[in-house]
Amino acid sequence: MKKDYKNFLAWMLAFCSFSAANAQTAGTAPADTIKKASSYKDFVDGGLRIDKSWRNTGAVFTLSGEDLTRMTSGNLLNTLQGRIPGLTVVTGSGEPGYDNPTFYMRGVSSWNLQGNQVLIYLDGFQVDMGAISGLSAYEIESVTLLKDAAALAVYGLEGGSGVLSIRTKKGAVLNKTQVFVNGKYGILSPIDLPKVMDAYGYTTNYNNALTNDGLPIKYANPELYKATNDPFHPNVNWYNELLKKTSAIQDYNFGFRGGNNTAKFFVLMNYTNFEGLYKNADVIDKDFGTNAKYTKLNLRANIELQLNKNLVVTANISGITEDRNTPSGFTADQLFNNIMAIPAAAFPVKNPNGTWGNSSVYKFNPIQLLQQNGVYQSHTRNLQTNFSFVQKLDKLTKGLDLKGEVSFANQYVGIYQKQFSVNSYEITGQDAQGNAIYGSTPVTPISQSSSDGGGAHWNRTTVRMGFDYDRTFGKSTFTGMIQARRQGYTHDGIVYQVRTQGIAGNVTYDYDKKYIVDLSGSYSGSADFGPGHRYGWFPAVGLGWIASKEDFLKDNSTINFLKVRASYGTVGNINEAYRFLYQQFAVGAPGWITGTGNTAHGGLTEGPFANLDFAWEKKTTLNVGLDFTLWKNLSGTLDVFTEKRTGILEIPSSGVPDYTGFNLQYANTGEVHNKGLEASLKYEQNDNKFKYYVGGSIAYARNKIVKRSEDPQPFNYLYTQGYPIGQMKGLVYTGFYQQSDFDANGNLKPGVVASSYTNVKPGDLKFKDQDGNGIINDYDKVPMKYSVLPEITLGFNLGFKYAGFDFDAYLQGVLHRTVSLLNSAYTYTHPFVFNNNISEFSANSWTPQNATTATSPRLSTLANPNNDQQSDFWMRNGNFLKLRSVELGYTLPQRGFLRKLDAVRVFVNGTNLFTWDKIQDLEAERLSMGYPLVKAVTFGMKVKL
Repeated sequence: MKKDYKNFLAWMLAFCSFSAANAQTAGTAPADTIKKASSYKDFVDGGLRIDKSWRNTGAVFTLSGEDLTRMTSGNLLNTLQGRIPGLTVVTGSGEPGYDNPTFYMRGVSSWNLQGNQVLIYLDGFQVDMGAISGLSAYEIESVTLLKDAAALAVYGLEGGSGVLSIRTKKGAVLNKTQVFVNGKYGILSPIDLPKVMDAYGYTTNYNNALTNDGLPIKYANPELYKATNDPFHPNVNWYNELLKKTSAIQDYNFGFRGGNNTAKFFVLMNYTNFEGLYKNADVIDKDFGTNAKYTKLNLRANIELQLNKNLVVTANISGITEDRNTPSGFTADQLFNNIMAIPAAAFPVKNPNGTWGNSSVYKFNPIQLLQQNGVYQSHTRNLQTNFSFVQKLDKLTKGLDLKGEVSFANQYVGIYQKQFSVNSYEITGQDAQGNAIYGSTPVTPISQSSSDGGGAHWNRTTVRMGFDYDRTFGKSTFTGMIQARRQGYTHDGIVYQVRTQGIAGNVTYDYDKKYIVDLSGSYSGSADFGPGHRYGWFPAVGLGWIASKEDFLKDNSTINFLKVRASYGTVGNINEAYRFLYQQFAVGAPGWITGTGNTAHGGLTEGPFANLDFAWEKKTTLNVGLDFTLWKNLSGTLDVFTEKRTGILEIPSSGVPDYTGFNLQYANTGEVHNKGLEASLKYEQNDNKFKYYVGGSIAYARNKIVKRSEDPQPFNYLYTQGYPIGQMKGLVYTGFYQQSDFDANGNLKPGVVASSYTNVKPGDLKFKDQDGNGIINDYDKVPMKYSVLPEITLGFNLGFKYAGFDFDAYLQGVLHRTVSLLNSAYTYTHPFVFNNNISEFSANSWTPQNATTATSPRLSTLANPNNDQQSDFWMRNGNFLKLRSVELGYTLPQRGFLRKLDAVRVFVNGTNLFTWDKIQDLEAERLSMGYPLVKAVTFGMKVKL
């Protein structure tokens, strides 16, 4: 391996020397009037130099940081939703401080690489998602997604899931230092909440369910539960008791930008306060408040120094502190699962004697726990520093630079928790005078505790050193770089540092600004793999042809710019969940028992056999693209791609008998193919006083499992092979069992399909018998519909500027997406089972009277395995269209005292104001589960001095 490493370095240095030896005269720069797509070399991280974007042969997409400021979010990453073709952003929770989304690049192509395997780079260096979420949109210059092999080959065995490169703003040579102040205040409200029945609806339907089960009713007079203040017949709307109608978010920025030929700087200070929706969370003590809260202070300084005519030094330093505040003792998911599950008739918030109400069945009073159970606080410290220098070596050969870079990124989370509770009691009856009788012991006894300590932490250190080269000889231009790099990554939960290192290189040649050849690659390795298998070679080639420079199109009035490009190459993926598989370890075992006292002794046994050939997953990509500008105002890009991912880790399906005493290890035998397209189109008219633009984008990706080790099945449709990853599978719903399906004794009539899961009754779900054996079982579950991750993402953007006014609107849509209520909304759709509440979903449950119009199964207080099988009855069309952002602004005319200011702009914007979907009573994005997603109306001002 060392020999290969040295050979690669020697080859790259020889190429640079060959280019330098053939130096002639410098050529002219490309015309600035050429309309062009963004170049990955403008933003690629890992050492590639800045280059002309028209020379790009890879599939990349760049988003301006200005676009991110039009959404109101406590997390910068959520502002990317739908804006970059090829990047799927799956929304997380709406809880302040815990709202990280999940990223996918061109869908999925491995069952081992879940979300957030996309590499995130900040100013040229890899960081964790936690280092990005706290950034301010006002410090972002651009966000670029790198998608194909030509753009990703330099990342070697880590680039297979794509790279999201974020660049912050830099200093600039200005006549005076630019001072800017930005502030906005947003009013937030839930997009949608689950609709549950009141106490009367619950008690009435519960009695019906007991009757269906052949059991006596529980509530003798449901009419009594229509009252709103009767503690003996409570009717509590837990959502109204727990949540406010609105909350608020505030965001303020203050910064400087400027410089001269010697020093340039950009400095920003940002403060954000994001309040949660919990009601009366500080009623006990104003200083104690347990409302969800996220507070952030962000400081950044980017400096560039020209120490002499040949040496430039840059330093980027970012520090972020984040404070998160939540109620103690439970998570937001637990809280919202409970308020959905607890019926309005369960118990009062407070008892007649002023104590907290509770129930021996539920043992969870959400209001009590919110107000008096304590507070969980976390304090996060983020530090990201990177330093670099560029030394010109023109004395050796023109266009040659020496470049060195070092980065240290770190995050640490400190945790403090104070937890205590007061007594809560269950009302068990009334005495002769009508007074409440309480249980002899409290449901929640008094307790208290406190703790503090360290939480999650990580640090990443990167060192890079190499050469850049850029020179023109007549009509020929060469650019290139070679770079050695080493990175170490440590976080809580791992014993051995994740270490990667290698050499990356790139050479781009263009002739007459028409024909482009791009060769890139890396020879990189990881300590996770065994000796002799730690390094791999990841090459890529890109070709480009600027057809609009040819004589037959040179002066064409319609086609102003036209570039055809193609790339082919290989990248890889390592996975922290699978390390050191080339070694065999001893693992825990039950041990043995000795003596008359049956004394147990712990033991060890051999772990899975070592896989000496254990390696990374490999992805080979072919991408063909087109960039164009028509009639000077219409620009677009199109990419079509096909990917083959091989070496996916899986355990061979062949069973190993227990008496052998060994298990098989993961092997690189899986294979997935992925294909799709991305396109964007934009029309701009800037020649008149009324300036406007309109644009749209589409991204499509569909994968198929080609090879996967699976146990033998009687029917092909039972395999995952041949279908997309995450393909929904289930039983085909054919209606409800009716009374006519049963004889007088309640047995199914001959010829009526039976269920292997339970003895069905009228009103249960009936399914199609796929194999014709008369029994419904797992062999009848067939592929249907799509997966949860959408195959198609759409974006639509429009706006204008006129007479000081500006307007922008952005809509996002997703298609080919299926969600399952069984998976994601079980409590909502399964009344009374496990003491669940009842929601509007079951308002039209099956009865003999509505047998032909019912929309949900019969009510029952008993678990029903037949109805709990995955089927298309529970699946819903997960497509949606959202107005992600809309903004109207006005720039005040520079009159009077405003003449002293460069610009003053006031604006109002909305985030997630409207949603269109096809799921009744639930919003499609998260099915209204957990802490609710929020919409926002925000008022703000921007001032430049």
